[in-house]
Amino acid sequence: MDPISLGIGIVGLGLQLFGTSKAVDNSRQIAGVNRGIASDEQQINAQKQQAMELSARRMQLENLRNNQRLRAQATNAATNQGAQFGSGLQGGLAQIEDQSLFNMTGVSQNLEIGRNIFGINTDISQKKMQLADLQGQQATNTALTSLGGALVKEGPIIGGLAKDVSAWGSRNLSTGFGGPYV
Repeated sequence: MDPISLGIGIVGLGLQLFGTSKAVDNSRQIAGVNRGIASDEQQINAQKQQAMELSARRMQLENLRNNQRLRAQATNAATNQGAQFGSGLQGGLAQIEDQSLFNMTGVSQNLEIGRNIFGINTDISQKKMQLADLQGQQATNTALTSLGGALVKEGPIIGGLAKDVSAWGSRNLSTGFGGPYV
């Protein structure tokens, strides 16, 4: 093989090695950024869940206050009419209590649905982080496959170079490393 082809093959292989190395580094960096984004999404999700929990507690407290206010108004109205001992007041208070319990159940059910949604979102964020790791590994493996292909392709050039170096070394060893002019 002529020296120019051999030199071009070696430079090409060197560029492939360098490019593969840089591609692996970039893939790892991209995977790290994707992992960071998924982690940030998970933190945002946790903050949203905390806000939902606070809102639900406020709604439950407001429901209890409304219950107490309505019971006091009903009792006051019945007392003003002289009917504080009648069955009408008891029926009204029972209706207020039922509505309050219905509202509390609704808040609790919505809170449970919200918790389920946040749990699913957390699972998605964790899967995104796993996916980022796998993509980085896949890019590394793809680069190694590319490098292996380049080595197979350039094998004859490398083999020829090794043979030429070996022949040169054998020739120079027998003549004293520099031939008769040393």
